Amino acid sequence: MARGMPVGLGAVALITAAVGALAPAAFAADLAEGVFCSDHICRNDTDDIYRVQIRVKCSSPGSAYEMSVWVNSHSTEEMQVACNGRWEQGPMRLGAPSRNPDGTWSTPPMEREPGRYVPSSVTGIDYLSATVDNSSRRRPAPVPSGS
Repeated sequence: MARGMPVGLGAVALITAAVGALAPAAFAADLAEGVFCSDHICRNDTDDIYRVQIRVKCSSPGSAYEMSVWVNSHSTEEMQVACNGRWEQGPMRLGAPSRNPDGTWSTPPMEREPGRYVPSSVTGIDYLSATVDNSSRRRPAPVPSGS
């Protein structure tokens, strides 16, 4: 048994290394020649302005959304994304019984307890596409050369 364990651990290490080499980096995307996005940052090393289509995933079930972000030429843009929380209704409960003037008790109506706010946070960004879009934003003014 002692002799088989190092061989077994070695095999597991080799398989893990092989799978890790094949797996893409999390949240990374090379969308177009010179346009690279990873985590919450997109970098554009080209002379064109790019419109990057992203899908923002949120911790609330079913609350992912898509949006476009423009990345100027030769710049880096941080993705300004957020997720909206939601209100959950409170549970229903039987209201307090009341005594009628004749001494009988009335059946109370059902009442809803106060709800609560459930926050949501960004769990990831999928980078879907990058398209040249030089008409959507203005390029920064050229810097004077001084000559």
